[in-house]
Amino acid sequence: MKKWITLFVFTITTFTTIQAQQQASFGITGGLLNTNADIKIGALGFDIANIDAINETGFYVGLLADLPLGESFHIQPEATYGKAGDLEFFYVPVLAKYYVTPGLNLQLGPQFNYSSNLGEIKDNLRDIEDIIGTDLNVADMIKSTAFDLAFGLGYDINDKFLVQARYAIPLTDRYDGPLGGSIDIKNTTLQVGLAYKF
Repeated sequence: MKKWITLFVFTITTFTTIQAQQQASFGITGGLLNTNADIKIGALGFDIANIDAINETGFYVGLLADLPLGESFHIQPEATYGKAGDLEFFYVPVLAKYYVTPGLNLQLGPQFNYSSNLGEIKDNLRDIEDIIGTDLNVADMIKSTAFDLAFGLGYDINDKFLVQARYAIPLTDRYDGPLGGSIDIKNTTLQVGLAYKF
């Protein structure tokens, strides 16, 4: 996790240094978080089970930077903490922001997420193992890290306040163990919130 925080700080520092004519701004952000995790089990190209393992709503809070690269194009890295049910996540998105009109922007970029607290998903997997009578300990092979593609909209209310809504879809599978080609564990996230720039 430390290397991702270091990467975030390095990104902000680099882009801030590049911005001789444009000023970077920094701020705080927070709002509503919804996370949804699906477990898909298949064999020979057929889906055997598709389980909606978790659908939890909570909150997120964090820091952001807004780095102008031109009048219409900005980079917005963030580092946020989110909690939904008993799940806790750390998100590090790096978003390209394109202003289609003054104030209104489209957002797109990669997002790293980390969670060491995946108890509900693991419990669901253990229940499945009990039902099908296997003892592969699949639940213990869930990865705590994943990469997503985040996209959404933002609107600058004024120079200080902005609202944004973002959806992230998984690019990587959280499971990488026995039956790796037959089990997929992926989660999506929705964030709707407010940010304040200093």
